[in-house]
Amino acid sequence: MYEVDVDYENSFHYKVTSLNYEIKVDSSKPSGAIEGITPPALLLASLGSCAAVYLERYLSGAKIKFDKFTIKVKSEICPETPHYLKNIALTINLPGLKLEQKRYNALLEFIRNCPVHNTLKYNPAVDIILEEK
Repeated sequence: MYEVDVDYENSFHYKVTSLNYEIKVDSSKPSGAIEGITPPALLLASLGSCAAVYLERYLSGAKIKFDKFTIKVKSEICPETPHYLKNIALTINLPGLKLEQKRYNALLEFIRNCPVHNTLKYNPAVDIILEEK
């Protein structure tokens, strides 16, 4: 099971913890000032890093040598309500690597099986429970 805790710190500043790791999350201000990653960017980071894990697993399992790679994930927020990220684009840069079409297609299919991608694809139910103590 995966679990994260989100704790209020002060005006639109939150501490997100999972296991022994911490991330500062912030909401953008009218001035543009920000002191942490925004929640939508954190979702994109989750997708990009999940894809990175699956990319590396595929390359290592297929014994395809690589020196480095980068993944860029972009999206826009729908300006109308309900607000949501739309048209997410995930671009993988594998410098110097040329794959035959069959291998290229297999790699993309493997990456598409990362749990974060599948979660977005299958639109899970989200239960919101308010506890008043």
